[in-house]
Amino acid sequence: MTKEANIGKGIKWFARIASAAICLVLIVAVIGVFANIPDAKAITQNEVDKLKNQLSSITAQRKELEAELKSLDKQQASMTQQIEVLDNKIAAAEEEMEIQLQLIAALENLISIKQTELAESEANRDAQYELMRDRVRFMAEHGNISYLSILLSAENFSDFLTRYEVIKSIVEHDNSIFDAFRATCDDVAAQKASLEESYAEAEAQEKLLEANKTAMEAEVAQREAKMAELVKMEADTRTEYNSIAAEEDRLVDEVRDAVNELAKQSSSVYVGGKFQWPLPAANNIVTCVYGMRVHPITGVYKLHTGVDLRASSGTKIYAANSGTVITSTYNTAYGNYVVIDHGGGVATLYAHMTKRLVSVGEKVKQGKVIGYVGSTGYSTGPHLHFEIIKDGDYVDPVTQYKGFRIVHKDGRVLSK
Repeated sequence: MTKEANIGKGIKWFARIASAAICLVLIVAVIGVFANIPDAKAITQNEVDKLKNQLSSITAQRKELEAELKSLDKQQASMTQQIEVLDNKIAAAEEEMEIQLQLIAALENLISIKQTELAESEANRDAQYELMRDRVRFMAEHGNISYLSILLSAENFSDFLTRYEVIKSIVEHDNSIFDAFRATCDDVAAQKASLEESYAEAEAQEKLLEANKTAMEAEVAQREAKMAELVKMEADTRTEYNSIAAEEDRLVDEVRDAVNELAKQSSSVYVGGKFQWPLPAANNIVTCVYGMRVHPITGVYKLHTGVDLRASSGTKIYAANSGTVITSTYNTAYGNYVVIDHGGGVATLYAHMTKRLVSVGEKVKQGKVIGYVGSTGYSTGPHLHFEIIKDGDYVDPVTQYKGFRIVHKDGRVLSK
């Protein structure tokens, strides 16, 4: 063989080596890019799992309350006991649905992430496939020169060993290309399966949420029916009415005494400023004013220490002023209620909430949402019972809102 022929073969051989090397570099580059994708899935999945645990806990609590309610019903327990359990059960159902909404949102976020990851993996797979196809096409086009002929055309033993090592590397690289492609295909299949699983889970939670909404509507109707029954059974439940009235009186004295005691502290100074209306401005209708009245059920002439404000269930309740929460609890008379101390013997009370969002000792700013309007405790329908204590005693809340239009349910304008 002539020297020129050997040089020509050498050029072709090195061209083949260079082409293989370029293919390998491109594949490594593609795989490297996708290897650096941030692992957002693990964090999001953790959030989903946390919500699942919360949902499981509140669902178990709701079932316990349901069993307790059935037991009370069989025992013919007092109507107020049943209403209290129903209040707690409705609150648990609302919390359960809230967590379900959060879980659905988290699942949708997870689905979005998985869709992005799947699209990137599919792009990675397609890129690898194109590189493999180019490699196979190159091998087919230059198949007339075998690896064996390349080895046999070596000029000496040292050249033979060099060519052998290069060919060995090319074969290993080709195998790694196919292995990487197979692994990417497996990842794509696994990601598709995981995505379908998340789709199914989100759909199941949405169906469960709808079922829980229907169930809660039935529970609310059941509570309203029991409350109406309690009102009608005047002769048989006079003792219960009297105990509720006594509980209201005890709370009135307890809250006032607590505020007055705090006012005695030398560091207790009123935070200052005007009160903010405790509901959205559109909810400015008073259904029951402050002042002496004959109790509609017990017939007792007593002070109504606040105002009842018309609002639908779930309406946001705002802190009328900045201060410290000194009470956040449930009571048979007031249901879920909160008391905020504003310093200097000034405090506000918010009763019959469907849900409380603040706890005792918490510092709140004026306008913070502290809960939602409901019909818990001794209440025949959704509304906010709002009280203001000032200078050591209860005052008419309407007098503290000059310039804000407040209307009675009969159309009279109460504010001046």
